[in-house]
Amino acid sequence: MKRMICGLMINSICISSWAACSYDFDATQTQISVPFQGFQKFPSIIGQKTSFTVASTSSPQMFVAANSAAISGQNNGLTVPQSGIFAYEYKIKVPTTLLPNNEQIIMYPNYADAYHNGGKNQIVVMYANHLQGSSAPNKVIFVVGSTNDGNNGLIELPVSNTSDGYQKIGIYVNQNSNQVGIIYNGINQGYISSNPSKFINLAFTNGFSYYDIGQNSPNIGKEYSVELITDKNKFQFTYPVGTTDICGNTI
Repeated sequence: MKRMICGLMINSICISSWAACSYDFDATQTQISVPFQGFQKFPSIIGQKTSFTVASTSSPQMFVAANSAAISGQNNGLTVPQSGIFAYEYKIKVPTTLLPNNEQIIMYPNYADAYHNGGKNQIVVMYANHLQGSSAPNKVIFVVGSTNDGNNGLIELPVSNTSDGYQKIGIYVNQNSNQVGIIYNGINQGYISSNPSKFINLAFTNGFSYYDIGQNSPNIGKEYSVELITDKNKFQFTYPVGTTDICGNTI
């Protein structure tokens, strides 16, 4: 009997330790419409992958996915490890060349609200293609980093062609030094941002918008997507020894 009880306890511990680290994008359209007026819930949400299919339109098409409890103010998202380094990733499908005419595709709002004792930063991962009204509209770029003012702590990364057609971005947060680092398509960019203090919670938002897609656009019918990856078993990149996922599971 003792042996059976011990076996059950071991199995329980193993199951617990193997549990996937996930984040729910379960906010309803009603919840989304409060902070994001004019935005729709993504037409496709499968796990942590959010996507849409491009259609001809002259009006803005804007999509968001968020956590129900976080977006409604019930909590500040998921509590993250308070020491060492934790990481998460994005797998993104976007056009890699400049869009024609006045067409625009923007991956925004796409960030993690990063709460700390002094307030809140945003860890931004934004894609912009042909951003009209900007100082340099003829760019196809990612803007990434941790910021509390929308300017400082961010860098630009040019979008590149990849063998599988996806852009991959790794975010790693050092809670001991209060820094955020970036890996882009396998290349470690190092630490690019400094934070006021260690982060306590992260609340993720996936977002995409597109504008002025003509009837003859080559993008019509194409699916674009952003997938948040929080489970260490699905990570693409290599991180320092001892790094965990956002749930505290060592990679």
